[in-house]
Amino acid sequence: MKIDFVIPWVDCTDPKWISDRYNCCNASTAVANPEFDKRYRDWGLLKYFFRSVALNASWVGTIHLLTYGHLPKWLDASNSRINIVKHSDYIPSQYLPTFNSNVIELNVNRIVGLSEQFVLFNDDLLILSKTTEDDFFHKGLPRTTAILNAASLARGDDFYVPFNVASVLSSHFKPFASVRRHPARWFSPAYGSLSFRTLLMLAYPTFKGFYEPHLCNAFLKSTFDEIWKLEKEELEKTSSHRFRDATDVSNWLMKDWQCAKGDFYPRSIAFGRAFSFGINFESTLEEAEAYLRGRKGKVVCLNDGDLTPEQYELARTRLLACLDEIFPDKCEFEL
Repeated sequence: MKIDFVIPWVDCTDPKWISDRYNCCNASTAVANPEFDKRYRDWGLLKYFFRSVALNASWVGTIHLLTYGHLPKWLDASNSRINIVKHSDYIPSQYLPTFNSNVIELNVNRIVGLSEQFVLFNDDLLILSKTTEDDFFHKGLPRTTAILNAASLARGDDFYVPFNVASVLSSHFKPFASVRRHPARWFSPAYGSLSFRTLLMLAYPTFKGFYEPHLCNAFLKSTFDEIWKLEKEELEKTSSHRFRDATDVSNWLMKDWQCAKGDFYPRSIAFGRAFSFGINFESTLEEAEAYLRGRKGKVVCLNDGDLTPEQYELARTRLLACLDEIFPDKCEFEL
């Protein structure tokens, strides 16, 4: 079984990317506001992602780096296990240029040479400790946390993706029927007490959402192909949005679809942890540093939150210093 990794990356300092982005902006929309640049700002983690892969996932097949066209100067693009994939190489031309991560991820099944089993990362993720293929796939099926959950919104929030995904999923599957087919996978000891959420949500006839830890997800390429065939109009609608939109669906649809079909095996909730730097900034930063140095999980996410420029610089400096301690040596993917 060959397992590939897929990771999108953007260089927010690239003049062409900046020019194209603002040319596509409607000046009357919030997306044109420079404050929204935090969606794209680079924490400098990509180098450590490659080092973490070389050290802790040397079994990987091909690493597909998705890019607008730019590349980091330190990357050895000639390495036979790296496949540089420009957006124009796999995303249909009518959807380009795009600055919407949902579009970039929903179309990955079009990447030439992508293996049937692959893992989708983001550029804020790292592999902290030794992994095996079985951490991501078991008997050819993805490992995931299949936990039903009620999605919620705060006042002023326009992030409706969980609701959109649940709506599409409910037109094809029913929660009780999905759980009944594979109860041992849905009520695994690997989920701990979170399984009670699933039990409570079975009172509803339709899906209301899933527990979605912000970590890497394992996929079957054939799942993307299937959903593109059955929900082409929905995916085309999202793909037509140059920027994130409240009506979008995301790769969560593919993850949750695999769960609803039973095409998965359980993954422990201790597999990794995501840190979002915003509220309780200082304590979250200290907790993240301790998690990194202690290698307390196999995967970690260091997610950009609602930080001031000063907080961003402080967090970036401290986290990169921490990663220099953990991954001090150049790897095969660097020049």
